[in-house]
Formats: sequence, C-alpha cells, structure tokens
Amino acid sequence: MQQVDEDLLSIQEARILVETARDAQQLVKEYEQKNLDVIVNKLLEEIKPAISQFLTTEIEETNLGCYKDKEALIFQFLKAWVEELDQQLCVGTIVEDSAGNVLQVGVPFGVIPVLLPAENTTLNVLYSLTIGIKSGNAMVLIPHPKAQRTTYQIFQKIREICEANGLPKGCLGCVSARTDKGVNEILASQDISMILAIGNQNYINAANYQRPIIYGGSGATPVFIERSADVRKAVQAIIDSRSYDCGLLPATEQYLIAEGVIASEVKALLQNYGAHFLSKEEEEDLLALLKPKDNQINPSCIGKNAQWLANAAKIKVAPTTKVLVSEQNYMHDEDPFANEMKCPVLAFYLEPDWMHACEKSIRLLKEKNNGHTLAIHSHNKTVLTEFALKKPVGRMIVNAPASIASLGLESTLPVSVILGGFTTGRGISAKNITAKDLTYVREISYPVEPITSNDGLCDTRSIIDAEVLEKILKKIIEE
Repeated sequence: MQQVDEDLLSIQEARILVETARDAQQLVKEYEQKNLDVIVNKLLEEIKPAISQFLTTEIEETNLGCYKDKEALIFQFLKAWVEELDQQLCVGTIVEDSAGNVLQVGVPFGVIPVLLPAENTTLNVLYSLTIGIKSGNAMVLIPHPKAQRTTYQIFQKIREICEANGLPKGCLGCVSARTDKGVNEILASQDISMILAIGNQNYINAANYQRPIIYGGSGATPVFIERSADVRKAVQAIIDSRSYDCGLLPATEQYLIAEGVIASEVKALLQNYGAHFLSKEEEEDLLALLKPKDNQINPSCIGKNAQWLANAAKIKVAPTTKVLVSEQNYMHDEDPFANEMKCPVLAFYLEPDWMHACEKSIRLLKEKNNGHTLAIHSHNKTVLTEFALKKPVGRMIVNAPASIASLGLESTLPVSVILGGFTTGRGISAKNITAKDLTYVREISYPVEPITSNDGLCDTRSIIDAEVLEKILKKIIEE
C-alpha cells in the first residue's frame, strides 16, 4: 500500500487554495457594492435553516460551551448585524462631494487567510466569510484542529449559497488536509495580503510573516463595581455574563473588583445569583484541575460549566451554582488566576476606593497582556471619565454584561465577533473588526482655488471667514 506524505499533500493544497483565491479575487474586486450586497443578503437569509444543525455538530465535535446559549447568541447577533451591514459602504465610491467628485474609494486588500478558534466555530466561520465577501476579498479558512469537521461543513454550505448567487468560484477556500507545514505555506505566501487571526495564535506567535495581522483573540476582562452603581443589577449582569456559553465569549469578565464600602452587599448578591465562594482547600483542588500556566489552562476544562468543574475537582456546590469564585487579597507575580481562563471562574478583589481599583485594573490588564476590554459599573461621571482616559484597552463596557455588549449587542459598539487585540500587544487594530477593516481607503485630491488678498498673498483669514459664514447661513436655512 502506497503511503501518502501528509505534509506534502497539505502544502500542495495550500498552494492551490491561495492561487485559486488570488485569481478569483481579481474578478470579485471589480464587483460593485450592490453586487456584493446581493450575495451577502442571500447568504444570511438562506443559511438560517442550517444553523441549528451546525451548532449540534459543533458541540459534538468540540465539546465546548452550551448549545442553548450559542443558539440564542447567533440569532440575536444576526438580527443586529444584518441591520448594521445594510448601512456599510466598503468598496467603490464611499465618499463624494456635492459636485459629484469622488473623494474616497474603498479597496479590498486581496487574499486573506483566517486562523479560526475552536470556540464558537459556527458564528466565527459565518462572520469571517461574510465580512470578506462584503468587502470584496477572497478568504481562505484555516480550521482549528478540534473543529475541522464543523468548519468544513459550514464552509461548504456558505460556498454553495454564495457561488449560486454570483460569487466567483475559488473566492472562498478552506483547508481540509491540515498540517503545520501546510498552514505555514499559506501564511508565508506572497499572494496573501493580510492575516486574520481569531484562533490558532501559536502560528502568529512563532513567526513573522511580513503581512499585516488583525488579531482577534479573547482576553481576561476586569470588571469594577463602584459605590454609585446599581449593585444588584451589576452583580446579576456579571454572573450571567461570566457563565454565558461557559465563559467562552472573547470579553467575558474574569476579575471582579469591588469597593470596600459595598463589599458585603456584593458578596451576598453574588451568592444569591449563583456564585460559589471557594475555601482555600477548594481553591487548591480547582487549581490542581485547571493547571493554569503560560496563560492557558487544562484543555479539558475549557468551555465547561461550573457544575462540571466542581464535580471534576470534587467540590460540593449547590445545584444552582453558575460561577466559582476565588477571593484574592492581592496579586502577585505567580498568581494562577492571572492566567486567562475560558470557563466560569471569577477572581474577586476588594479595594478601598475607585483610585486603588483603577490601579488594580491596569495591573490585571497588563499582567499577561490579556487586556483588550474593561468593564465598569458606575453612575459617577468623574470615575467613568478617569477610567476611560487611563485604561490601556480597546473598549470599555459601562453598566452592561461585557460578554454580550463587547460584541455590539445592546451597546453602541459595532456588531462584531472579532475584537481587535492591539492593546494586548498583538495585531494592528484595537477596535471591533468589521468588513471595512478588510479594505483600505484611497483618497482623491482636487485643486482648490486659493483666495488672495490685494497684495497677492493668500488670505487664510478670508478662507476661515468664508467657512464660518457658510456654516451660519446653513444653520439659519435649517431653522
């Protein structure tokens, strides 16, 4: 029987995928926004009946998270996202002046490989491919080893719908013969224009591919409850958020900081809403299970609920327990709870006032370069302003569950499942990544007639006066 060299097979597939995507992108880059929108709208309409089956396959293959939460999230996300997508202009003329002169043109980057995570595969695949199509790019998916079957099934359905509605063949690709050498072949190709890294970040950490990288990984979010907050509402939001989909969403709260004056109220409410405070012995048992090290935990604990974690660590908890809480007196260099934990475990810190809480938040954000998001519950504008100005994060969530609000759901942020990680020291963007971020803007300049004074010199004061006068007249007309 002839043996097949898996590395050679993977490298060959990688080259074919990239070359095919490159050629297809030469066609799709000529599409107008309205043509791309037709494909996107058909995709998001026709994919809905298959989502439940994809989620079932995802849970079976990855054993991560909660089906009920995933289903609720994806349909809530789609509803908000479709409304926002319709308003976005990504390619072609995006700005023109009153005379019809083109001022800005959106241009696709080209071929973009996508490193996918194992978590929330269905939503991440759908989102990545859709923003790629919306922005006129060709996308090549690189599945996570734990989610290859799910990824390929979703990809096949999306490709079928899109090609039936006018997308050039080869514009969407997915690795099926996956090896490290094959993945590196794609990422090192001269035919790619950008890398979208949502998962599999070890490839990005291990090498420099000389291409811009959008890093959309997860992070460990600190949340501060300040004395002016609606404490009951804040605690419920934190418990619901930390336990949602077993702690898998990218900005879910991991560290809770409370002011000393409300500490007893916060602790009592945490217990009422489903938190179990660990004793020192229970904490040791849990850490023995989690094995936190190098910003990772035992893979078997990722995406498991609090009941599963407690049973595995032989800790007795109430049937209503949603989150396991470790109360910490202080942080130290080897603090195991500083590692990112993709499961419903919460570290609880007390601080005497908001200024000390501010310092603690910064340290938590910087400890393992986890911080792309911060959450705060407060109605004190001075405190909110100080946190907004000083915290090294890409987004700050105010008085809302961070896991949901960070995605742009029920919040003022753009709707996205890719949260830029520039503030963690990775990637080129700190914002919520949308289709526009997969394009660059070409700006067009036109000559402007200078206004000259009697001595022949340009009178800048006249230019300013004219602009002011125009604004005043416009306001009068509007009134």
